[in-house]
Amino acid sequence: MGTILDKDVVKIIKERALKEGRTISDIIQEAVLKYNDTDIAGLEIRRKAAKNFCSRPFNLKTAELDELMREDYYEV
Repeated sequence: MGTILDKDVVKIIKERALKEGRTISDIIQEAVLKYNDTDIAGLEIRRKAAKNFCSRPFNLKTAELDELMREDYYEV
């Protein structure tokens, strides 16, 4: 059993591995581990807040807006 990746994704992985002097396996493993550590509950809260923010009538609660404003979107 194997995994099929889009050729553009493979290119990105190969370039990154070459640039960092690492193996393709290392790059993929790191990406999967980071993805697994993603705060699913936080993502769902942001999804709901964005839906409320974009809906009419405007019904985003102050606490939800405060939470969005405090979020560090550049956090790795």
